[in-house]
Amino acid sequence: MNKNLFHKKNEFRKRQLAIRKKLFLNINNVFDKNLFDELFKKINFDTFNVISSFVSVNSEINTTKLNKYILEKKKILCMPIIFEKNQYLKFRKFTGYDDMIDGFMKIKEPPETNVILIPEILFVPCLAYDSNGFRLGYGGGYYDKTFEYLNKIKRNFISVGYAFDDQKVNDLPKDKFDIKLDYVITEKKIYSFV
Repeated sequence: MNKNLFHKKNEFRKRQLAIRKKLFLNINNVFDKNLFDELFKKINFDTFNVISSFVSVNSEINTTKLNKYILEKKKILCMPIIFEKNQYLKFRKFTGYDDMIDGFMKIKEPPETNVILIPEILFVPCLAYDSNGFRLGYGGGYYDKTFEYLNKIKRNFISVGYAFDDQKVNDLPKDKFDIKLDYVITEKKIYSFV
């Protein structure tokens, strides 16, 4: 990545972190069951079994109700883990919040004894997302590397950003390694990029 793009992304990150913190403090009801039902119908959710989500940290949109709803739908829920820095993510089966352990950078993840899975639908955190479906994360590139890996092994999957509606920007700085999302769902609506 060239220096100019690196600096642009870092400036976006700083600005978007501040925006997300304000949204986190001011928006209480983020989970809209009707919107998720609409998304699930659109993507034919019943035909998928293994779904990955994440445990929200800091000012990320709260995933507790989403994760509970996935389990209520009788799906296998898994969470991302980082085995090696700068590699793609792997996913372990989620068995409950009480079972979670500290992983890379103290981010909660399922214990090492839980089975590794390959998700068919991935719910992804965002610092920002744009009108074309590209997302801005924390800068590690883990989800882009994961999407690239899943494409390489010819695994069909659906990627869904989960964020506050006001995290949307017109256009994010991007390079050839950035892979766009299929959908973004917010507390207000569903954005489709397929």
